[in-house]
Amino acid sequence: MNLRLVAFAAVISALLGGLFGTTLSYIGQPNKGGLRYESPFYRGLYRHTPLIGAGLGAACGAGFAVISQSARRRQQGKARR
Repeated sequence: MNLRLVAFAAVISALLGGLFGTTLSYIGQPNKGGLRYESPFYRGLYRHTPLIGAGLGAACGAGFAVISQSARRRQQGKARR
């Protein structure tokens, strides 16, 4: 398994996930000065949405790279037979 490819896919997916999380937090709270939701749970969620998106993006990207590599390896094994 090529760990460089897995790490690269995880980093790129984390960047995209962080961007997506930032976008969602902006859509949820477009007015930066006044919070739409006042409870502490939503304030914390609003601040951590980019981190949550980056973590999920990294996990999904790395998982997809591992699955892709194992499928390629399986296809190469069938072609040799």
